[in-house]
Amino acid sequence: MNFTLLLNKLKNSENTSHSMIDGLYSFTVKIVFILLLAGASVTYILYDVLLDSILYWYGIYCIILSLRLYSAYRYKYHQNSYSLNAWHIIYLFFVFLIAIYVSLLSVLFLPSVELVYQFIIVITLLGISSGSTSAFPSNYYLGIVYISIIMLPLIIMLLTMATPIHYALVLLLLLYNLGQIGMIFRNYQHEIEFTVLQSEQEVLNDLFKEAPLGIFIYDNTLKIIECNQKFLTLFNNDRDTMIGLNLQNIPDTKATDSLKRALINGAQVYKGPYTSTQGKEFWIEAKIFPYKNKLNDIVGSMVLIEDKTKEKNIQEELEYIAEHDTLTGLFNRRGLRNHMEKLVTNKKHDTYYSLLFYLDLNQFKGINDSLGHMIGDAVLLNVSQRLKHTLGNDCDISRLGGDEFIIIIPYVSTDKKSTRVKADSYVNKIKMIFEEPFIIEDLHLHIQSSMGIIIIEPQYQNIEEIIRHADITMYHAKNANGNISYYNEALDKKQKELFSLQHDLAYAVDKNQFELFYQPIVKIKDEKLYSAEALLRWRHPEKGLLSPYAFIPLAIKAGLLSKITWWVLDEVCQHIAEWKKSNVWNLEYISINVNAQQLIENNFAEAFLKKLEEYHIDTQDIIVEITERSLIDNFDNTQSVINALRKDGIRCAIDDFGIGYSSLSYLKKLSFHTLKIDREFIKDIESNPKELLLVSTILDIGRQFNYNIVIEGIEDKRQKDLLLGLDEDLSYQGYHFSKPLPSKEFGEKFLN
Repeated sequence: MNFTLLLNKLKNSENTSHSMIDGLYSFTVKIVFILLLAGASVTYILYDVLLDSILYWYGIYCIILSLRLYSAYRYKYHQNSYSLNAWHIIYLFFVFLIAIYVSLLSVLFLPSVELVYQFIIVITLLGISSGSTSAFPSNYYLGIVYISIIMLPLIIMLLTMATPIHYALVLLLLLYNLGQIGMIFRNYQHEIEFTVLQSEQEVLNDLFKEAPLGIFIYDNTLKIIECNQKFLTLFNNDRDTMIGLNLQNIPDTKATDSLKRALINGAQVYKGPYTSTQGKEFWIEAKIFPYKNKLNDIVGSMVLIEDKTKEKNIQEELEYIAEHDTLTGLFNRRGLRNHMEKLVTNKKHDTYYSLLFYLDLNQFKGINDSLGHMIGDAVLLNVSQRLKHTLGNDCDISRLGGDEFIIIIPYVSTDKKSTRVKADSYVNKIKMIFEEPFIIEDLHLHIQSSMGIIIIEPQYQNIEEIIRHADITMYHAKNANGNISYYNEALDKKQKELFSLQHDLAYAVDKNQFELFYQPIVKIKDEKLYSAEALLRWRHPEKGLLSPYAFIPLAIKAGLLSKITWWVLDEVCQHIAEWKKSNVWNLEYISINVNAQQLIENNFAEAFLKKLEEYHIDTQDIIVEITERSLIDNFDNTQSVINALRKDGIRCAIDDFGIGYSSLSYLKKLSFHTLKIDREFIKDIESNPKELLLVSTILDIGRQFNYNIVIEGIEDKRQKDLLLGLDEDLSYQGYHFSKPLPSKEFGEKFLN
């Protein structure tokens, strides 16, 4: 029987069957909810531009949907009020009424809103029109009319706007409509095939011969009464064996419950594993459709079986790729999270402690930078292999990316002390894998790790917090004894305090919470004042006066240092201008601290000089201090900026000299004006003659390059006298002469 005969037979059959009307009304509540949500969404988005007009539209829309919902209620509880044909007409009336009303979105509002809102209207109408594929399962003409009612006004309105982007939208909508119509037609074809399969044995027999799916029919005793060749081929069976086989007696009964339920509850789907009578493993999708006799009694079911084994294998492979690191084969971040979900939802987690180790390789960045990423990848692979070999199958290992690994040992013990003992033993095992060098391409690489350890409490299920605690603990371990740290609440409290402080720091400039202090710099021979250093203080509303050591690292991390430095320069320039205007300025210069990272900002030198011009400040009035460590870290990028500053008369100083790399090459290349020796070299010169000798050596270096030398941190007369004996031309700053003073107090004490 060809498709034309099937179609003719369907047209001659009863179209408004009871089951069809039941099916249409059964989804009304869900459809109304979706339509309400879609209307609410577009109303909310368009309200800012359309105001009350969109509210009026939505109000009427809600009334129509309420009436449609009421019709579904009437059908369910007062079905005998009308005939099936009448109920079908009522259903179609509301469907097309909503379509007509929704199409008003494009007619009324599309021309009056901006492009982005036009897109929102288009998307909304597309979503609503997509319901055409399922709203008219038995008549594709109605589906085409439905989508046309919604889309044609939209296309016409877009054409009237006559812009390239609107023409492009029209083209896309036309393609969409063609696709929807094709889908409607395909759904209609499927409905034809299904209806014919239920009503005509002749059609069923022809379909069996041509269907690409395995099909069989069983009666209400679960005996197979018919099957097609595809079914026999799929499971490698013969017809004589299958016909009459009771499905309750097959070896694999995973799908049997679905077969039984279909005889009672209607259509069922089974999707899952199945082992054939030949012992072959499959992954199948079985759609089970009961059929009735003339008395409307269910007498059996038809089963359509599709072999999904290949798709399942591909899916599992994709899931493996999605959850595993491509380099090491370990869990990646997604795999770790999924694994931890299973851990914390397992019944054993109610009473058992588990362990989590957060591992970071200390020297890995240097290996990558100096030896290349191929060597770095080989190191990571070797580390993962050693971890798996040493820890065995009791542990689950993940690589989060870079050089960070997480190791989980689930359900260690119900006793916390025993868990801690077990954790210590695992620490020793993990440390042991780094004792031997990693030999890669004849290179012997000695690597150490930092390790943060979390004892996961029973019943604790916040995975994000567990990993966050581990991250905090690992970073604490970098500075801890043995690079090992166990999590405790104090670490978390400190981290939260730092986060809160960083948050407050973002608004400190705007809230005028910073203050400038000045510390005098004097000649060591006669303590004659000749300059000062500007020192920043933050008057925190809760924590009081904070020194730069408490907040500058946070400013660097948060990207706030530039804003703060420009504020400091503004304040210094303003104070110098005021002191000059009052004729009390008697200093050679004031020095300010600038991190070398800031020097590489775009046009830093130009902006700096422009700021001085704004306040009419001479370039000799300010010296820029750059810490030795930040200078070396950014040496190549800062040379040109420093030279540009020097060319325009801005003198520079190296701050905290001696605690970084102390490279003679950059002392020569940059030829700074001033060398400031860090207080670390001064504090022990009274008790340790070697320290004094070291200072003397540094002074000799500075003199070789004609540096003006300033000693930081002189706290008492004995320190001063020892340094005076080394060089009478030195300058110094420190509490022995004066502590840093607020600008007003500094001016009153030293500039009057």
